[in-house]
Amino acid sequence: MSDEERISRREALKKVGSGSLTVLGAGIVVGAVGTHAAAHAATADAAGAAAAGDVHDGDAAYGGGRVSGELPTGAAAGPYGNDFSPPDDLAPGHLDALTFPPRPVRGTVEVEMTVVERSLPVSRAHTVAAWTYNGTAPGPIIRATEGELIRVRFRNATGFDHNLHFHGRHSPQQDGWEPVPPGGETEYEIVAGPAGVHPYHCHTMPVDRHIAKGLYGTLIVDPPGGRPEANEVVLVLSGWDVDDDGRNEAYAWNGIAGFYEKFPIKLPVGEPVRVYVVNVTEYDPVASFHLHAETFAVYPAGMGDRPAFSGDVVTLGQMERAILELTLSEIGRYMFHPHQHAMAGRGATGWLSAI
Repeated sequence: MSDEERISRREALKKVGSGSLTVLGAGIVVGAVGTHAAAHAATADAAGAAAAGDVHDGDAAYGGGRVSGELPTGAAAGPYGNDFSPPDDLAPGHLDALTFPPRPVRGTVEVEMTVVERSLPVSRAHTVAAWTYNGTAPGPIIRATEGELIRVRFRNATGFDHNLHFHGRHSPQQDGWEPVPPGGETEYEIVAGPAGVHPYHCHTMPVDRHIAKGLYGTLIVDPPGGRPEANEVVLVLSGWDVDDDGRNEAYAWNGIAGFYEKFPIKLPVGEPVRVYVVNVTEYDPVASFHLHAETFAVYPAGMGDRPAFSGDVVTLGQMERAILELTLSEIGRYMFHPHQHAMAGRGATGWLSAI
C-alpha cells in the first residue's frame, strides 16, 4: 500500500467519529472532545464484518456477548451473564470522544470543567448515582504539548465538595487538593509535563469514594517534537461499586461495562497503533492489560524515548498507566482484558478489530 493510499484509508476511518472540538482563539476548549485515529467507518463495514465477525457469538466465559451488533436476549450466558453488557440503547459511536484522543494543538489549552451529579447507566443491569466531570466518566480527554499552559475553569455544580488534581509535574500551588464547595468555582493553571500520559481525578476526602463514583480522566502530554504518526486509542479501566459497599461489582473500559465486547475498536491492519492505558480502579490494588495474539512495546507512564520492555501483559497498580505501541499485522479480532479474570468477566473484556 502506498503512503497516499494509507493516508486516505486512515482519513476515511476517522471521518465518522462522533466527538467535536471547539476552538477559541489560540487555545482549545475541552467539552466534547474531538476524535483521532481509527473510528467506526462505513466504508470499512464489509471488510470489518468479514474480519471481525460481526455476528460472532462471544465466549461464554466472557459473558456470551457478540463482538458487534446486538447481544442475544433472554437467559444469561456464561457465569456472569449479560448483566455486564452495555445498555441496549447505546450505539457504536457512543464512546468515541473518550476512545480516540483529540489531535495535539499549539498554544494555551483552555478547559471548561464542571462537576455534575447524574444517574449513569454503566451496564445493562446497573445504574449508578455518579459524580462526573462534564457529565461523563471518565471525564474528557485533555491533550497538550510539554511546556504549554493548561488553564482549567472549574465549577462544582453538586451538593458536595470536589476539586481537580493532575498527576505529573506542576507547581504545588496548583496541585488541586483544596476542596471547592458546592456552587463554588476556581481556576487551575499548570504547565504541561512531563511528556507522557497522566490521570486526573478528584482529591477530596474520602478520595477513594470520589474516584470510585466517577471523578477521573486522562491527560496526554506530547513531547515538543510530537510522537510518530499512529492510530491512537485511550483505554481507562475503572470499577463500579454499584451498591456502595466499598467493593466493585462491575468493571469497564471508558466507563461502560462490555462496550468494546459488543462494539470492537476498529483499526487499520498493518498500521502503527498507540494505546494509552490508564488504571483508575479503586478498591482493587492491582489490575492489568492483556492483549491476545499480539505483543506491544511498553512505555511506563508514557515516558522515555524508548520502551522499557515488550510483552503481552502490563501490570498496573492504582493510577498507574502506560503507552503501548503495536501493529495488528493480520486481519481479525484481538481480544483484550485484565488478566484478573473476575474483572474481565464482569465487563472489562473488549476487542481490537483489524480491518
